[in-house]
Amino acid sequence: MRNIARKVTKRIQANIVTGVLLLVPVAVTVFIFVKIFHWADTALPSLMHALSPRFPAAWLPGVGLLIFLLVIYLIGLLARNWLGRRIIEIGNALIIRIPFFNKVYIGLHQILDAIVTTRKRKLFEKVVLVEFPRPGVWALGFLTSRNTGEIARKTGKEMVSVYIPKSPNPTSGFVLFYPESGIMELDMSVESALKAVMSTGLISTDQLKETHHKYTIPASLKRFNWLRSFRKYRQGDLFADPRD
Repeated sequence: MRNIARKVTKRIQANIVTGVLLLVPVAVTVFIFVKIFHWADTALPSLMHALSPRFPAAWLPGVGLLIFLLVIYLIGLLARNWLGRRIIEIGNALIIRIPFFNKVYIGLHQILDAIVTTRKRKLFEKVVLVEFPRPGVWALGFLTSRNTGEIARKTGKEMVSVYIPKSPNPTSGFVLFYPESGIMELDMSVESALKAVMSTGLISTDQLKETHHKYTIPASLKRFNWLRSFRKYRQGDLFADPRD
């Protein structure tokens, strides 16, 4: 009787753990997207209401997001012609004259320009191992650039820049410069390295390879075309195979 009770208890526990493992990624993903949508959807109404109380503080869901995206599109469209570029140049000249504010603005502008000009290559070139924070202790890092300019000239060595992320939040970390001979390049992908960092080392790249097939979209679903299926439905072919 006790054995039966133990088996039932273990099965219940296993089912609960399986359910949690399936629901947590979905819940976190939905939560993040809802937060992003809510921020984008309420930013413009809140700003308009702060500028003039005549505007309502809340609009219909989705309207704020659509107008927000439309404004971004129009700004980008304007910036691509001569008049828009002149307006942006005048605006930049005015902002540069504002103390303190100009330092932040110029810094962000230079970072974005560097990202845009190098958009044809990956942000992280390779996953590497480096000795950090002391010799004999190794840390996962991402090779960001082999062109270190003045740093290489001053040191007289071929230097590379490496970004070492913090765990479990990889968006903050350290930028260090190593001699090219002082890094060890790994075969793992950037995605796998980020997952290892975010899991605080609980999962290894080998475990990720073993479970990767579970999250691969089947070939039949990759070929799935909703628009084609809809057209066939409209034509009266109610029993058409959607994978056709």
